[in-house]
Amino acid sequence: MFRSRSWFGSGLWKPKNPHSLEHLKYLYNVLSKNQVVSENNRGLLVETLRSIAEILIWGDQNDSSVFE
Repeated sequence: MFRSRSWFGSGLWKPKNPHSLEHLKYLYNVLSKNQVVSENNRGLLVETLRSIAEILIWGDQNDSSVFE
């Protein structure tokens, strides 16, 4: 049910591992495609930034390859 109304829609492929470098690249692409903040994309951008912070914190504590 939630997948069809995903925050990260727009036809981009979303990696399965939420703490991977590929997922970080995917989130970067979401930010790149939404450079202007509006009422319509504000939730998407907040969730994207939250996810990026989560990956960076997880990488710092568990897998330094996220930073390489």
